[in-house]
Amino acid sequence: MMTETAGMPEFIAADGVTQEGFVGLCPGLRRLRRAAVLAPMHPQLRNALVVLAAGVLAVWVGISLAQEKHFIASVAALVSVWAVLAWTRGPLAEAWLLGFLVFGYVIGNRGFAQITPIAGLPLFLSELGLAVAVALVLLRGAQSRFLPVQSDWLNGLLLLWLALGGSRILWDVRQHGFMALRDFATVYYVLYFFAAQALARHAASHRLLRTTFLVTFAVLPIPGLLSHLFPDFFLHNLLVSGVPLIFYKGDLMSTFLFISFLLLLPGERFTWRGLIPGRWLLALISLVFGLLLLSRASMVGLLVACGLIACSGRWRPLGVIATVCATGLLAVFVVSFLQKKDFRDTRAYAIYEAAASIADFSGTRDYQSDDSGNKGDNNRFRLVWWRNVAVETATTSPLFGLGFGADLAAGFVREYYPDSNDDFSARSPHNIFLTAFGRMGAAGVLVLLAVYTTLFFSTLRTARAARSDPTRQSALTLQAACWVVLISACFGVVLEGPMGAIPFWILLGLAHHEATRSSESPNAPLPASAAAL
Repeated sequence: MMTETAGMPEFIAADGVTQEGFVGLCPGLRRLRRAAVLAPMHPQLRNALVVLAAGVLAVWVGISLAQEKHFIASVAALVSVWAVLAWTRGPLAEAWLLGFLVFGYVIGNRGFAQITPIAGLPLFLSELGLAVAVALVLLRGAQSRFLPVQSDWLNGLLLLWLALGGSRILWDVRQHGFMALRDFATVYYVLYFFAAQALARHAASHRLLRTTFLVTFAVLPIPGLLSHLFPDFFLHNLLVSGVPLIFYKGDLMSTFLFISFLLLLPGERFTWRGLIPGRWLLALISLVFGLLLLSRASMVGLLVACGLIACSGRWRPLGVIATVCATGLLAVFVVSFLQKKDFRDTRAYAIYEAAASIADFSGTRDYQSDDSGNKGDNNRFRLVWWRNVAVETATTSPLFGLGFGADLAAGFVREYYPDSNDDFSARSPHNIFLTAFGRMGAAGVLVLLAVYTTLFFSTLRTARAARSDPTRQSALTLQAACWVVLISACFGVVLEGPMGAIPFWILLGLAHHEATRSSESPNAPLPASAAAL
């Protein structure tokens, strides 16, 4: 038992004798206690103890590295970085962690996602970073007495999404084990949203996250182009523990490039002086590069995002896209005429067929370009899989789904690849709504649909506010960038994997904070006691 006396804790023994009474029985203990309270540790002694501990740790790390064991070295490095970040009193350490993950998953993409920091354990940076970030956010919240959750519809729906998935995984993990936990990542990645939203309330951390997104998407076109020009170097030379550090998923690369275009596109008018070097050049490279990748879902997402921005009276993104497409088409016509080349063999015609294939639901159209010839097959691939998942779930468990760990591809493989003996590793049917239906049934779909609806109206409100308040354009751009991912997720595997989900949820947390924050009220930093943690 413990009581407070003059600011000092006083322990009471089981027999009722207080600490003061017990110490009074032993004058030597009283003098020792007074010395411990009144006499601080000598600086030289403190420094000697720190040097001794550091020396022991250095020897331990050296022995571990010599034995090719990197766990102790990694922990020591993290503790050292943590100490430096806490000493600087700038952005919080977990904000640096989220910034690192954003940069890694956008620039490194599928390659970065395969890195395991602890040898022998299937523990990836996505789960490790999430555990550390959430734990620190909760700890700081407990110290400063605030919840990392806002009282609005989006926060409530995402909490409901977590609760629904959490109740489902408790049952599925007994049946499917690790595979259930793997599929459950689609749900628990939402925790990154709450971590980013809470960190955005800290002024320095908010600036860090915003700068991270700008720098990351400004850098993205460079490794993206290099990986296409020199693929062997990235696949066989730039390795970490035998895994390529940078390895891009094609459709996700296009999605990120279009986000880069939206975030980097300047607000001022175009000038040739500002083209090189400048954000105009990077934005145009991102747009052209993304169009050439022929990702139809990303194209639709870009148009939806630009349409939402246009609701604020800002037509520049749509105007730039139209200008680039018209200029590219004219250039292709001229080059084809001079080379006496059939227009149907050009990249521009491939882009046209890719856009036209969006409406080819049956996948029966005859495609002339070699670059777009597989678009019809991709449409059939998705429709067959979607139909199988929908029918199996509706007939088996329509309300709460087949569960995490269930094989959503079994029926599809039997129908679409009846004679194939190859393993089919994909687990998500290339549609986040069908994934939610297969895993959590109609309940999951309704919650997800409500999330999409809430985000749509929230973006429209920000767009209307931006008409009269130009400072709201920044929040609108972030929200519009989120829609590129949200639309792409309806036609591909985006939110089911860490490469797309982690940057998206962090971006959404930042965007939602800016959209709901009053333009007159600045961010409130955490108390000094929490910031120094």
